[in-house]
Amino acid sequence: MEPAIELVSVELLRHIEGHSSKRVDWLRNKIKNEGIWTKPIALDDAHHLVLDGQHRMEAAIALRLRHVPAVKYNYSQVILWSLRPKYQFDWRKVVERSLAGEPYPYKTVKHEFPFPVPICAIPIGELSK
Repeated sequence: MEPAIELVSVELLRHIEGHSSKRVDWLRNKIKNEGIWTKPIALDDAHHLVLDGQHRMEAAIALRLRHVPAVKYNYSQVILWSLRPKYQFDWRKVVERSLAGEPYPYKTVKHEFPFPVPICAIPIGELSK
């Protein structure tokens, strides 16, 4: 089953982990030069936490986009693990830290979604409205 892609206000998005400024700059330039957004951001359906797409979120902010394509998941149905042995958590702890403004370090939280994030081809002009 392919999930629905919806346009979500950039203002609602929240990080669950950090990001690389260098990667954001590269991605911002790529999106701007191509003029097309090709991969939706994966969000939890309750709080708009960015499960996959921290760099895309920051690129959208840098490009002053008002909306981004997104796919929402019930976080309790997503498998997650840490790439850093120091961190042990479940989805509830990730939500708690994000809502408290304490995202995990870059490249800490990994996800396996119950259905894959689809691709899209949305002109960035449509996301600026």
